[in-house]
Amino acid sequence: MLNFTTKEQLMAQEAYGRVITRSNEEDFDEYKSFALSFPSLIHTCGLVQAVAFAEAKDRGGYIDDLQKVFDRTDNAGDLRARSREAHVMEYMRITRHAISAAGWLKRYCQACEQEGGNNLAGLP
Repeated sequence: MLNFTTKEQLMAQEAYGRVITRSNEEDFDEYKSFALSFPSLIHTCGLVQAVAFAEAKDRGGYIDDLQKVFDRTDNAGDLRARSREAHVMEYMRITRHAISAAGWLKRYCQACEQEGGNNLAGLP
């Protein structure tokens, strides 16, 4: 029997750890609000503009977490710089990966809401 971990599983594991860490901070509600809207922001505006917006709104912590989740499957440098400098095909690939990574952060933030608090420790 083969034992392997998919890219999605790797991103999910990293996102879980990031959200668990953030859930104990005072500004978690702001983080969670931004995490819930960020994947659709990428769809609407594009990755470069979404990252620039996050930086302008002082959401660098979220972008750092997104970078760490993204790096679990694609460790090829700074997401901010890569998204600005990439050619079209590479930009599309990076965007798909970023949406996937942002989706995992969003799912775990939603799980915090459903748990009725800021604690994911009880989740399987």
